[in-house]
Amino acid sequence: MTKYLKYLAFSLLYFVEFVVMFLSVYMIITILGLLIPVNSDYEYKKDEIQFYVVSNGVHTDICLPVESSFHDWSHFIPVKDYKGLRSKPKFISIGWGDKGFYLDTPTWADLKFSTAFKAALLPSETAMHITYWDSEPKIGEKIKLCSMNEEEYMQLISFVFATFQTENGFNIQLIEGKGYTDFDNFYEANHSYHLLKTCNTWTNQALEIAGVKTSSLALFEDGILRWL
Repeated sequence: MTKYLKYLAFSLLYFVEFVVMFLSVYMIITILGLLIPVNSDYEYKKDEIQFYVVSNGVHTDICLPVESSFHDWSHFIPVKDYKGLRSKPKFISIGWGDKGFYLDTPTWADLKFSTAFKAALLPSETAMHITYWDSEPKIGEKIKLCSMNEEEYMQLISFVFATFQTENGFNIQLIEGKGYTDFDNFYEANHSYHLLKTCNTWTNQALEIAGVKTSSLALFEDGILRWL
């Protein structure tokens, strides 16, 4: 019995040491990614394409004009799927994240340990979260204005397209009945979610493509908003 208890104690000790080491490495990666920026020469320009970064305190989205001289998002993401719209929307928020977290946690009160555990520790399925806006966002603590040129925007469009799952390379796949409001919906997405690839790293990658100053790795919203 004593031998068994010693074995159990050593096993628990090694487990705790592993967890501490893992969390320490994760924090180091997070801090280094936060402190080292990319696109350091970025300058906001009024004569370029205007867009926003929108945060709800945890998730970040990019928020783009629905229609421009060379692209109309409503052709790719049908507005007929959004019951609250009475006219063509002005802006569209696009985000990527863990499918289970998105669909099963409409508010923080709905968060379950199993959902958080899976999202944090296991590679999991993902979804795109789309919100159409009737009006232009207002700049605030959680809404930041950015700019990009046309070449950067075209690269960003390609990046977003590649994140959606499609049928025959065209039709995106709506996850029916899962939107939080009449102005948002979820769609099937490519790639897996894990500790080093979060909703914020997706937004961060989008900003890097758009030429905007951001962190080299942003696992949390602070890694994005701190530069804007």
